[in-house]
Order: sequence, then C-alpha cells, then structure tokens
Amino acid sequence: MFTSQQEVIELPSSNVLKFWLKDGSWFAIRPSGTEPKVKFYFGVKQATENRSEERLQEIQANVMSAIENMIYT
Repeated sequence: MFTSQQEVIELPSSNVLKFWLKDGSWFAIRPSGTEPKVKFYFGVKQATENRSEERLQEIQANVMSAIENMIYT
C-alpha cells in the first residue's frame, strides 16, 4: 500500500511526515504542539463524493491498523 520516495520541499521546517499514495490521496502525521498526542490528517480526491468518503474510510482504517500493529507488537 505504501511506497517510499524522498523529496526536498522548500518550506519552513516542521515535525510532519506526509505520505502520498498512488491514487493521489495522502495522509500526514504530526505531534500536537500543546498536548502529548499525535494528530493524523487525510486527503482524498475521487470522481464522486461517495467514492471519496469510501476511499477516506479505507485509508484511515489501513493507516490506523498499521499504527496499532507497530504499537502493540
């Protein structure tokens, strides 16, 4: 599901990891600046709103499952 590619982006530095998927969807992970937690952001663009919602739920489920597997194994 995930591919690895590095890219230099000319932006101010921040603690954000952003991952792009083959279909143009993406997700980002960053620490909260005020609380001891991590925040997740997701973006999708599909042909219809319904397909976008389905794809968003699919990506969220896969990302959170991968995170849980890393934490609990």
